[in-house]
Amino acid sequence: MRLTLFRWRIPMVSLPPMVAPRARRSWRGSRSAIVVGFIAFAAAQVGLGWAIDTERNPLRDPIYFDKLVQLRRHPAFFASNHGPDQPTTVLFVGSSRTLNAVDARTAGSLLTQTLDRPVEVFNFGQAGAGPITNAVYLRRLLKAGVKPDFAVIEIHPTFLAGQRSDPPETRWLLPVRLRPEELPIVRAMGFPAADPSVHGPRGYFASWYESRYLIVDRYAPFFLMNNQRLNGGHESDEFGFTRLMNWIGPESKAHCLNLAHDQYAYYLQGYRPTGCGIGGLRDSLEVCRAAGIRPALVFMPESSEWRNWYDPVGFRELGEVIAKLGDEYGAPVFDGRTWIADDLILDGHHLMGLGADAFTARLVRESLVPWLKR
Repeated sequence: MRLTLFRWRIPMVSLPPMVAPRARRSWRGSRSAIVVGFIAFAAAQVGLGWAIDTERNPLRDPIYFDKLVQLRRHPAFFASNHGPDQPTTVLFVGSSRTLNAVDARTAGSLLTQTLDRPVEVFNFGQAGAGPITNAVYLRRLLKAGVKPDFAVIEIHPTFLAGQRSDPPETRWLLPVRLRPEELPIVRAMGFPAADPSVHGPRGYFASWYESRYLIVDRYAPFFLMNNQRLNGGHESDEFGFTRLMNWIGPESKAHCLNLAHDQYAYYLQGYRPTGCGIGGLRDSLEVCRAAGIRPALVFMPESSEWRNWYDPVGFRELGEVIAKLGDEYGAPVFDGRTWIADDLILDGHHLMGLGADAFTARLVRESLVPWLKR
């Protein structure tokens, strides 16, 4: 009986070794899952980096690409559609001053009625775009097949300031927004742009990290504090125009003016129009000349308070510099700085809705009609 019991214990003692192969198979499965997961993660990183680098995904400069999508809805602006029956096209490029001042839909209608031929206008103004950004955008648009008959290029005087070592536009035009081949171009204009890490291996192997804010801004904006999207408040209509409110209370208006002053005061003290922005304006005019586009330069309205912030010497030099550029390239200069009353200007340099109505009508009547007739 004891022997039988002992024999029955033998298989019980040998049971644990029978489980070991299963544990080894489980470990191999876990290791394979980790390897597959790592490969999938790396592929997603590289795939996103490739999509951004080739601009199949608009995360490099989403403000530009979103506006280009709007412009593509107006085929008359593209060279492939030019013909005798196509409307005359006028493209505005500039900052948020242009964005909030030129009602392109209304301008096109007024020009069509006055000139008795179809005219189409598009506002490619962008928040924070100075002369360097405008020059880059004009080059990009030409590569994308855009070729307007006329181009109206904004002069933003503050962005021409050269008395400081750091140009004003460095606050808005970050190098990550530029294509690699655009870096030497802006440097030739005098704009300091370092090589961003996203243009190197990190752009492929750490693309999710490098573009984390832009990914959230575009695909999950509900995670942003107070829904502060990159282009929030600057969404435009189908002709590129963003209309601001028609009226604002005196206290709110004074607050907005103070905010604008604090934003630009650093570049208005001792103002001298000698910065790299001059190179940006010149490049835009050169690009237009080479492409057969007829350019014009335009000053957007500024309030009397804003005009008093400039150094008097620099303010006088500004007129001389721009007049010389206009003469050199045969580009008329439309000076609308004093056209709009202070009570229609939100913060010293952005027009409220009624101000935009008045400015658009006057610009068409006094500047665009005579220019297009010639």
